[in-house]
Amino acid sequence: MGLSSNHLPTRSLSHAKYLTILSLAITVGFSVVVGTVLWESRGRDREQARQAASNVIALLSSEIDRNLELYDLSLQAVVDGMKLPALAELSPEMRQLVLFDRAATAKDMGSIFVLGTDGTVVYDSQTLKPPPENHAQRDYFRVLADSPLAGAFLSRPWRTADGGGFIAISRRLSRADGTFQGVVVGTLRLSYFQKMFSNLQLSERDTLTLTREDGSVVMRFPFATAPVVQNFASSPIFKKLAEYPHGSFEYISNIDNVLRLYVYQRVGEQPLTLNYGSSVEAMYSNWWHKATLIGVLMLILCGINFALVVFLTRALKLRSEAEHQLSIMATTDGLTGLCNRRRLDEIFDLEWRRAFRSQTPIALLMIDADHFKVYNDNFGHQAGDIALKAIAHCIASSARRSSDIGARYGGEEFAVLLPDTSAAEAVQLAEQIRRSVIILRDDQQGRPDSTPTVSIGAASMIPRQGLQPRDLIKAADTALYAAKSNGRNRTEPALRQPSRRAVAA
Repeated sequence: MGLSSNHLPTRSLSHAKYLTILSLAITVGFSVVVGTVLWESRGRDREQARQAASNVIALLSSEIDRNLELYDLSLQAVVDGMKLPALAELSPEMRQLVLFDRAATAKDMGSIFVLGTDGTVVYDSQTLKPPPENHAQRDYFRVLADSPLAGAFLSRPWRTADGGGFIAISRRLSRADGTFQGVVVGTLRLSYFQKMFSNLQLSERDTLTLTREDGSVVMRFPFATAPVVQNFASSPIFKKLAEYPHGSFEYISNIDNVLRLYVYQRVGEQPLTLNYGSSVEAMYSNWWHKATLIGVLMLILCGINFALVVFLTRALKLRSEAEHQLSIMATTDGLTGLCNRRRLDEIFDLEWRRAFRSQTPIALLMIDADHFKVYNDNFGHQAGDIALKAIAHCIASSARRSSDIGARYGGEEFAVLLPDTSAAEAVQLAEQIRRSVIILRDDQQGRPDSTPTVSIGAASMIPRQGLQPRDLIKAADTALYAAKSNGRNRTEPALRQPSRRAVAA
C-alpha cells in the first residue's frame, strides 16, 4: 500500500551510477591512449633498431666492396703484366717487380699467384721459386677455365691445415685468340673480416654474418671456433636473404633459438650478402622497462580512481539515504506512519487527472475516531496517540493495493484515497476497516481505554469537466457527518454523483 513516501525517487543514486560510468569511461579511454602511445613507442624502438642495423651493414658493405675492388685492381695489373711480350726473357727479380709491384696494397692480403693451364703455380708474389702446387680442383680455377667471358670471381672460403681461413679473388688469363692461358689468383685472409667485425660494439645476443651467394659463411659474429667452414644454404633465414637484394624480417634462429630482427644487404656487385641480427628481447628491453613503469603507474592511478569512485559513491549513497529520510519525514505523519495531508494533496491531484483522462472512478474514505476528545481527556494524550496508531494500522492492513493511499488528514481524522474504485467497492473497504477496529477492541477485552470506534464516510465519482477534487472531499466529508449523526461506528455512502446539469448550475 502506498501509505508513505518510501517509493519517492532520489537523484543521488543516479548520480553515483553516472559517476561510475564516467570514471570507467575515463579509465578505459586513458588506458587506450596510453596503450596506443606505448605501441607506437614500441614501433619506434623497432624502427630505430632496424635503422641502426641498416647503417652498420651499409658502412661495412661499402668498406668490403671497396677493398675487394682495390684487390681486383692488383689482379688486373698482373693480368696486364702477363701480356708483355718479353716477360719470359726477364730475370726472376725483374719479372716479380713487373708483375707484383702494385699487388700488395690490400690489408690482410695473402699471396698473389699465377696458375698455368693445368692449375699448377707458375709465379708467386711471395717467392721467386714457387712450390709446385696444383689448384686445378679449386673453384676459382675451374669456373674461369670454363668461362671465357667471366670477370673477377670470388671463391668459396676455405681453411688450411693450420686453421687459417682464406677467400680468393681470381681473373682469367687469355691468349690473343681467346684460348685459356691460366688464372691469376689473389688470396685474402678471413681475419680481415674478423677484425672488421671486432671493431663494432655488438651485443652478445646480436649476430653479424657475411655469406656468399651459395650459402657459404665467410664470417660470423659470434665467431665460430670450429675449423670447418659452415654453409647455411638450407637455412630458412638464408632463403629469406636470397629473395631480395636488401630488406628486414623477424625470425627465430635455428642455432640458438633466439628471436631476432634481421636486416640484410648485398655487398655492391659482389656475390656476398651481409646481415645483422638484432635480438628482439634486447631491442625491446628499454621499452619493456618503460611499459612496466607506466603499467604500474596506471594501476596506481586506476586504484586511486577506483577508491575515489567508491568513496564518492558511498558519500552519494549516504546523501541519498539522508535525502530519502528527509523526503519521508516531509511527506509522512510522524505518529501514524501514514502519509501526511501535504502528500495526500499531491497524490490526489495526480490521481484525479489520471482518472479524468481514463474516465475511471476514484473514491475517498473520510474516517474519524468517535468521541476522541473525551477519550483523550479521560486517558491522556499518550493513550490517545496509541489509539491513533492502532486505527492507522487497521487502515494500512485493510487497504492493500499499492495505489491505495492512506493519510492522516488532521487530528483524529484519516483519509484513504482509492483510485479506480466504485462506490460499492469503497463502502466494502470502509466496512473492512471499521470491522478491523472492532476486532481490535474485542482483543482489548473491554479495557476502559479500548481503541475508539470509527465513523466512515465513503464517496466515489468519475471526474469530468466542472468537478474538482474538493467535490469528492466534500461528498466524503458529508457522508462522514451523516455517519456521526446516525449514531457513529458506522459507514455511510455519499449521495449519488452530481448530474451534469447540477454541476453546470
